[in-house]
Amino acid sequence: MNYEKLSAYDLMRNFISSAKYPILTASFSINTVVLIHLALKIKPDIEIVCIDTGLLFEETYQFMKLMKEKLQINLRVVKPKISLKKQAELYGDDLWNRNPDKCCFLRKVKPLEVFLETHGVDLWITGMRRDQSKTRSMLKKVEFHKLPSGRKITKIHPLADWNRKEVWNFINKHGLMYNPLYDKGYTSFGCVPCTDLPFSYDERSGRWKGKNKTECGIHTFTEKIE
Repeated sequence: MNYEKLSAYDLMRNFISSAKYPILTASFSINTVVLIHLALKIKPDIEIVCIDTGLLFEETYQFMKLMKEKLQINLRVVKPKISLKKQAELYGDDLWNRNPDKCCFLRKVKPLEVFLETHGVDLWITGMRRDQSKTRSMLKKVEFHKLPSGRKITKIHPLADWNRKEVWNFINKHGLMYNPLYDKGYTSFGCVPCTDLPFSYDERSGRWKGKNKTECGIHTFTEKIE
C-alpha cells in the first residue's frame, strides 16, 4: 500500500485499528490539536501522552487542562524520574543552557523511552511535518523504528505532507481550540528556558536559539530501520 497517498485520517484509521497499544504524543501545538480531533473519531479512548518536563509554559499547562476537560481526552502525563531540584544538585541549575542535550535527555528522552519500553506501545503517532525544518524534510508518513532494547515500533506522521497554512485552515474550519502561545507570536514551543520567538520563517527557529541544536532527541533516539 502506498501510505503517502492516504489522507491523515485514513492513515490513522488504518494503523490505529490494528494496533494493540497506540499512543499519540502531544506538545499541545496546532498539530496536536488536529491529530487529537481526528484520533477521537477513530478511537475515543486513545492515549494522549504528554512529556511534562516541569519546564513547560504555563499556557501549555492550562491548554492541556482545558482540552482534557472539554474533550475528555485520555491524557497520560509522563514525568522525568529526576526532579528539577535533584537535577540542579547534580548538574547545576542551568543545565539547559550549558548542556541542552543532556537536559533534554534527562527530562524528555529518557522518560519517553521508559514509557514506550515498559508499556508495550506498538504504534506511536506524532505531529511532525516536513516543512517544519530541514531535519524533518525527508520524513515519511510511515516509518519503522527500533527502540534501544531492540523491540520494533511503528511510527506514523499523518501530517507529514501538510504545511503550516493547511494546519491553520483545518483549525479554523472546524473551530478547534489552540494554544494561546500562538497569539503571542510563538510558532513552536517546548520548555520555557529553550524557547524564543521565531526569528525567521522557519517555525522552529526559536528553539534552542544560539545553540547548535534543532531537535530535543525524542524523535532521534530510536533507530530507523525502514
